[in-house]
Amino acid sequence: MRYVALIGMLLLGACQTTYPEGYVRAKGRTNPQHLQLVLAQCQGEAHATPQGFYIDSLPFRGGALVGLAGNVMARAAQVDAVTSACMARHGYVMAQPKP
Repeated sequence: MRYVALIGMLLLGACQTTYPEGYVRAKGRTNPQHLQLVLAQCQGEAHATPQGFYIDSLPFRGGALVGLAGNVMARAAQVDAVTSACMARHGYVMAQPKP
């Protein structure tokens, strides 16, 4: 049981993102106030979308935690995808870190 909780924490810790520093304007200069407004709008749109699928709990002991962790990870990935698509629609792209 302890290992399931540790694996869940590791997987959930990998879902962190770096907003709003990660977005820049594709053309022209990036206005920080406009970036924050568009990001807030896109995050609201992403959280308003219903979850696309659910991961059912597994039939062994502690399966409910695995199902819950899977649902949280799937939802985080869906929110990130919808937010990125909305930001791209408004002309912002994710900046690539320098190597």
